[in-house]
Amino acid sequence: MEKQKILIVDDSEMNRALLVDILEEQYDVVEADNGVEAITLLSKQRTDFSLLLLDIMMPQMNGFEVLACINKYHWNDTFAVIMISADDSPANIKRAYDLGAFDYISRPFDPTIVQRRISNTMFLYARQQHLEKIIAEQFHEQEKNNKLMISILSHIVEFRNGESGLHILHVNTITKFLLKQLVQLTDQYPLSKADISLISTASALHDIGKISISDAILNKPGRLTAEEFEVMKTHPAVGAHMLLDLPIEQQEAPLVKVASEICRWHHERYDGNGYPDGLKGEEIPIAAQVVALADVYDALTSERCYKKAYSHEEALKMILEGQCGAFNPTLLLCLQEIADTLESELMDHSPEQETKNIQDIRNKIDYDRLFSYEKYTFLSRKQRHLQLLYIDSLTSVYNRRYYDEHFQSTDDIQAMVVIDVDNFKHINDNYGHDVGDIVLQSIAQTVLSCVRKTDAVIRYGGDEFVIIFFSIPSDIFEKKMERIRHSVDILIIDGRPEIHMSVSIGGAYGRGTSKELFKVADNMMYQSKNKKNKVSICFLNDKEYSADNI
Repeated sequence: MEKQKILIVDDSEMNRALLVDILEEQYDVVEADNGVEAITLLSKQRTDFSLLLLDIMMPQMNGFEVLACINKYHWNDTFAVIMISADDSPANIKRAYDLGAFDYISRPFDPTIVQRRISNTMFLYARQQHLEKIIAEQFHEQEKNNKLMISILSHIVEFRNGESGLHILHVNTITKFLLKQLVQLTDQYPLSKADISLISTASALHDIGKISISDAILNKPGRLTAEEFEVMKTHPAVGAHMLLDLPIEQQEAPLVKVASEICRWHHERYDGNGYPDGLKGEEIPIAAQVVALADVYDALTSERCYKKAYSHEEALKMILEGQCGAFNPTLLLCLQEIADTLESELMDHSPEQETKNIQDIRNKIDYDRLFSYEKYTFLSRKQRHLQLLYIDSLTSVYNRRYYDEHFQSTDDIQAMVVIDVDNFKHINDNYGHDVGDIVLQSIAQTVLSCVRKTDAVIRYGGDEFVIIFFSIPSDIFEKKMERIRHSVDILIIDGRPEIHMSVSIGGAYGRGTSKELFKVADNMMYQSKNKKNKVSICFLNDKEYSADNI
């Protein structure tokens, strides 16, 4: 029988030899004397290994960095990791487990304990993988049934009224994207993956009450009269009653409970001006809030018997300006952040685009970023000209000229951020300017992925970037700064896993002129630069703030 293969990663030849002596009779042992060599081995033949014994303190790339890389690429789906170290401090052990280690063995080694711990780890890991596979198969089967139900309901809706059967599919998709973005943005709503799946599936039932509305009203091509609209407004309550009239054992099912909330309250509005119950703010269940926003967006962008479809941009503008009622401000932020993905994803669902591959949004210049939140909307009409003028050719974000011409005298900015790449000269000197360019490109795209479509990311010069924010709550601003720092910190360059990147970030929050905010943000960045890989933010008090005393 073929032996299981173990990879030992330790810069100490003596430590590796001790482990080989303990394990070589029972296992096929492979050695690596540093983290970079281990990553290279795993990138080519990770499926060969059943276990990785990983030292913490190593030059070039320590054990925690190796473990972070393994997690990023989900390589530990096929093998377990045991950390080995002479330092058994609680902080080290906790960090190892947090990064996905299966066990932790301290030096000096006891041969019997090492053999038993490795044997137990392999057995438990294999058992866990088997159970996870069974659960995944069951979940996949449930998802298939859910999608089948959604498909059936889509055809019922299409047959019953003038809405496209794609409406239910679209609402399901938008709901899922909004919920995923929501849990990334805030911990106010502790939703699990199962919760997101449940709410997305239940969203298919949001308009089931329309089955009680007559065809004359449901498919009327013109504007409804006041009396007809009152009849139409009964469908949320009717839908909820239909679900609550199910047998008691079915009423208790989580899907039915969530679906009845969505049915009844998906026309409520955050300011209390919705129907049927006039609920306000967080009185409205978050599932109903999210489906309400998804429903409105798709209604605007879809053609109906009584109206033409609005464009993606027009729909966003109408929703953000409150033309369709008030929505949770956090959800509006989520909508802005998923706007690009949403437009591409829903195009995939349209009949015209069903067989056409949509180009990945990150592979093209987003010319919509060539306008600010309010004043610069019309710049996007000059796309080709503006690309040459205002897009940095290396990183594909805005350039210094764009900042100088459009933000130098702006006085309605909510916040500004200055970012400097740590140790960039060291990277250029040791790896060459070609690698330095790749680092800048990677960091720029990482920053872009962390901000909203309405925010402007600018390469201010060399390895320094500036971000302009409009209309962003202070708590969200703080989280975005930390998200940018963390995302760069765990960034790995393909082919150069040994290069560790980090950024020093300075932020200024509070309305002011661009010169004032830049001065404060730049000062905060230099405070971060003293320690590196830090975020420093100054929250400005309008009454006390003076740029001269910063």
